[in-house]
Amino acid sequence: MRRIVSGQVALLTALLLPHPAQAALFQPAEGEEGEEDMIILEDEMEGEEPAAEGGEGQGEQPTGEAAAGLDDLLEGEDAKEAEADAKKVQAQAGKQDKNSEEKQIKTETKLITVIQRQRMLKKKRVDIQPQVGISINDPYVRQYSFGAEISYWLTNRMALSLTGTGFVANRTPRYDNIKLQTGLLLTANKTLWQAHLNFQYNPFYGKIAIFNRFLLHWEGFVQIGGGVMQTEVIPRFEALHEPFRTFTGGGQFTIGARLYFPRLDWFSVNFGARTWIFPDKLEPSNRGPGDMNTTGNDPALDDPDAAKKASKFQVQFQTVLFLGLSFYFPTSFEYTTPR
Repeated sequence: MRRIVSGQVALLTALLLPHPAQAALFQPAEGEEGEEDMIILEDEMEGEEPAAEGGEGQGEQPTGEAAAGLDDLLEGEDAKEAEADAKKVQAQAGKQDKNSEEKQIKTETKLITVIQRQRMLKKKRVDIQPQVGISINDPYVRQYSFGAEISYWLTNRMALSLTGTGFVANRTPRYDNIKLQTGLLLTANKTLWQAHLNFQYNPFYGKIAIFNRFLLHWEGFVQIGGGVMQTEVIPRFEALHEPFRTFTGGGQFTIGARLYFPRLDWFSVNFGARTWIFPDKLEPSNRGPGDMNTTGNDPALDDPDAAKKASKFQVQFQTVLFLGLSFYFPTSFEYTTPR
């Protein structure tokens, strides 16, 4: 509350003072001519703080609860702005991280990782493998094989397998050339079929880089086994004599390799060389035309059974290069690591 004491109060005061003081009171001070002295008394209201010092025209500052509310409002707005800026920065950073992660993945897929897991796990899986092959050790009779092999993998390196193969044989041009040029008739046999029980072991494992783009995983394996087979004699005089067949048994030894391809958990390509060792009966050397008086020919051997009895077993070798496609069941597998 303000009270303004004006000229009456000043006049009353002047009357009560001595004359020299009155003259001094009414004499204007330097630099304040024409201005009326004014005394302002202020009563501080309860709970009101004095106004801050400042120049003219400065508005009143909020005090108390109003100032606290204003501060809270300003702080809330600043917090919202800061949060919005943080979210914007985080979104941009996340977008950049995502883009960089995708770029990194694309870059890494073009590179070759040297240390990789084994491409195929075969333990407790069944391998069904169709095979084709061609014989390479007999220059006079060419034999083509068609068959299949079924394997059960005891571990990832060892398997038991059953192999069945049928053959189609043809005499080579060399056989006919010798007959025409020298007049000699060659003694030869052909294989009809074979069936073997085998044990397979994979001692080798490696990787092959293809154009520095991706890796082919491969395995080297050895296989040994034994079984039964049947052969047939190719008569020297086919127009006169009938062939005879021999049922025999033998063993086999195989060296091969297996290729695995990316993203194919159920397939591999196999190739190798398989050699059979077996006893076989050849056509007797004194089996000739029965109506010709040729020294050493025995007309009784015209009968195939008699010729078979007169023949003796001899050790024979047969080597076949084969190519196979393996299909694994179940078609997928899972890696497990010890804790």
